[in-house]
Formats: sequence, C-alpha cells, structure tokens
Amino acid sequence: MFRRAAFCIVLVAAAGCRRSTGPDENYQKASSLYQQLYLAEFDDAYGDSRMDEVVALLKKVDGRSVDAPAAQTMLGAIQHGREALAKARAEGAKRDNTAAAVAAPSAGASIDPSEVLAAGASPEDAGVQDPYGPGASVAELNTQSGGCLVDNEPFNEQVTGVTGTVYRVAPSDVCKGKLPGMVGQAVLVTGGKIYRRVADPRPPPPAAPPAASPDAGTAAAAARPRPAADAGEPQYQMYIPGAPRPGSPPSPPPEGQQQ
Repeated sequence: MFRRAAFCIVLVAAAGCRRSTGPDENYQKASSLYQQLYLAEFDDAYGDSRMDEVVALLKKVDGRSVDAPAAQTMLGAIQHGREALAKARAEGAKRDNTAAAVAAPSAGASIDPSEVLAAGASPEDAGVQDPYGPGASVAELNTQSGGCLVDNEPFNEQVTGVTGTVYRVAPSDVCKGKLPGMVGQAVLVTGGKIYRRVADPRPPPPAAPPAASPDAGTAAAAARPRPAADAGEPQYQMYIPGAPRPGSPPSPPPEGQQQ
C-alpha cells in the first residue's frame, strides 16, 4: 500500500512538471476565420465547408498552450452549432412539405446560440458556448484580448425591456486585429455577458489628429537645411548711397588725413 501511494505521488509530480506554452498560432488563425464566417453568415456558418478548416486548425493546437482551453470550447460550440443547424433545417423541410404551413423563416436565422449549447449538452460540456456569441463573458474576452472591448452608452430594448451597456472594439489597429469580427458592431451586454451583437447604428467618429504645438512650425523651419551659397540662386545685397559698393576696393582717404 505504501509503495502504491508513493508511486502515485511521483506521477502527480511528473505531471506538474509539464509547463504551459504561450499562444498557439493555429488557434489565432482559427479564431479569426471563425469570426469572419459567423459575421458573414451568422448561424448558417456552421454549415459552411470552410468551418472544417477552423476545426482542423483547432485540433492542431498544442495541449500545453494557454489557448488550449479556448480551442476546446470553440470545438464544442461548433459541434453543437452543426447539430442544431441540421435539426433546424430538417424541421424547416417538414414545414415546407405541409400544405397548410405558412412561409417559414430561414432555418439558420432561427437559431439562438444559447439554445444551441443547451440542446443535448451533457453535464461534462454544459458550460460550452460560442466564445463570441450570446452568453459569452466580456471579462474573459477582455482578458484574452488585453481589454479591447470598451463600454460606452447604455441601451434599452423597447420591445423586450432589456437594458444594459453597449460595448465597442477599441479604435486601435491591435484591437481590430484581435477582434476583427466585432469591428463595426455594437455589442449589447447585460450582466457582464453578451446579449446580442448588431451593426453599430452610431459608430464612433474617427480619432482627431493631434494638434500641432504653436512653435512646431518654427521648429520645423529651423530644422530645414539651408541652401548652400553656390546653389545657383541670386544673392541680393543692399547698397547705401555714399558708402563703398560691395566688392569694390576702398577709396583713398582725403589729403591731410593720410596716416
């Protein structure tokens, strides 16, 4: 019994020696492509063949990388999304075959990511959700992106009465590269989680260029190189009547004043 316990301790210690690595390039590519597809097609993106490329990249993520948990989360969201899309399309086909059925809405548009994750989720993966869709934590997104989602004005949805805060991607090239799918969108947040993402009806104005300091022109002029004396430009000289002309030999002093 003692030897077995000691052996278990050794195994735990060995497992603890595996250090995590930094960000994984495969996850960064997969995340960017996933956002592009979802922004263009919404839930129909789960049926796009290019989503297979996202899955392939996520499966290449190193298990020791800091991006490994997020990669597994995204894989689970894609799997649930595909299952829900297939189910919605099958139900839509049944409605179309019913003579008395009214025109059904688009199958993809009727999917709510929160319902996608709730449907058929086992206790082990009950917490899996779309990392950029409804229910996603803004705090986690800001932790991953370095605070690129910035809170702005409050909102009040008229029909549902839902209230919260509008978040937008910070207007920097770094943040736009980290959250490309959210650029130009108003991210509606309630209780610290994404409620809905819509096209921004009030995009922020572009940042104004920095104002030049009053002496900036003077400093710039002083820094400019002066033209050489032989640059070919005419040299202007001022002549005072009664004084010797510039360049002429000096005249002799009057008589009686010779030295």
